[in-house]
Amino acid sequence: MPERSRHIGGISAPAIRKTSSGDRPRVLYLSCHLPWPAISGGRRRELELINRLAARFDVHLLVVSKTAAQDFSNARVLRRCCSQVEVFAASSLSPDAPGFERPPQVRRHRCPVATARANEILAGERVDLIHVEGFYLMQHVPAGAPAPVLLVEQNIEYELERQRAERTSDPDARAQFSSTRAEERRCWSRAARLAAVTPEDRATMQATVAHTRVRVVPDGADHIPNLHVIGFERDVEHPGAPLLVLLANYAYPPNVDAARHLCLDILPVVRQRVPDARVWLVGNAPGPEVLDLRSEAVTVTGRVADVVPYLDVADAIVCPLRIGVGVKVKAIEALRRGKAVVSSTIGAQGLPESARRALVIADDPTTFAEAAAALLLDPALRSEHERRAAHAASQLPTWEDAAQALGEIYDELLHRVPAWVPEFVPRALAGGSR
Repeated sequence: MPERSRHIGGISAPAIRKTSSGDRPRVLYLSCHLPWPAISGGRRRELELINRLAARFDVHLLVVSKTAAQDFSNARVLRRCCSQVEVFAASSLSPDAPGFERPPQVRRHRCPVATARANEILAGERVDLIHVEGFYLMQHVPAGAPAPVLLVEQNIEYELERQRAERTSDPDARAQFSSTRAEERRCWSRAARLAAVTPEDRATMQATVAHTRVRVVPDGADHIPNLHVIGFERDVEHPGAPLLVLLANYAYPPNVDAARHLCLDILPVVRQRVPDARVWLVGNAPGPEVLDLRSEAVTVTGRVADVVPYLDVADAIVCPLRIGVGVKVKAIEALRRGKAVVSSTIGAQGLPESARRALVIADDPTTFAEAAAALLLDPALRSEHERRAAHAASQLPTWEDAAQALGEIYDELLHRVPAWVPEFVPRALAGGSR
């Protein structure tokens, strides 16, 4: 069996030993970021899946990156498991340039050089399957491509645009929603197969493209050690006051909104009942909107090497998302460590019913704050929710489950006998929707 790195919740690199064979299927994999370091839920997902699929497929990773300097410097890491890794810098458009009317996500991932390179690969090399991670990268795949296309949607982007449009009176937001929906659905119709992260997103996609099969490839949870694994080298000291933690990638606008909602709308109500309550905003790339939230009660850590000590030190985890689709890795990670969690309905999306029952779900800021305060003030209540979380974590899919589901789709498109059990359903998906 291939060797993999031991990972304890941080950003360790893949250590799989790739092998190459002319008989192995060749996959051209298009991504919007290098999956390492795994500083976001999307990067974590792609790292775990590519690392495993490389045991059976030659993966040619082509990245159109908005953080090109970082991804250029780290490309060598992915060469441990990919047959080739190429990184191209995404190029922006001026407002008066042709094509600026296209959806924002499409504009942000424009790169004529990457498009030309993808065409060159498909015209001159053997490619058995094209994996596209996000509809906005379909612009780099030519019409009539010589290999079947699998389009994987970690989010339904037009649903995010719809939610943003509903929160503003800006007419441009409504226009962005309409253009994104039209473009995203057009891309769905081009793919031979579609995949979503949650059954909810799958149902939306399947209703739109009835002629194209849509499968679920869930997120795994076992990159975070379970509650019984202790003894970390990077322990984090508790502040000595009741502590709420929001773990997120703050380069992602919905997480910025969640941080501001937490600190400006929820925390003041919490502190009416728990005057010394503290909030830590833990995670990658906090920009000015997040850094400006710092105060005596709010700490912004920036990127951390390992999220587990920050999960463990928290008295409760909060997930006050107001915009979002797909599954929230921050909720999965908190459950895995057996933490009491207060979440919005959006923050709980995509989780199996057993996991949702372990969360305290509240959407109104006052109700959310009261639930968080109750967990901080009542150790017995907190312990009960921690027990539920630990039980729910045992029902979550693993990354092997996820790789198994994705590998089956590859096999279907390649008309191969699956190496795994056909029509596999991860434990967390059996018997109900997530």
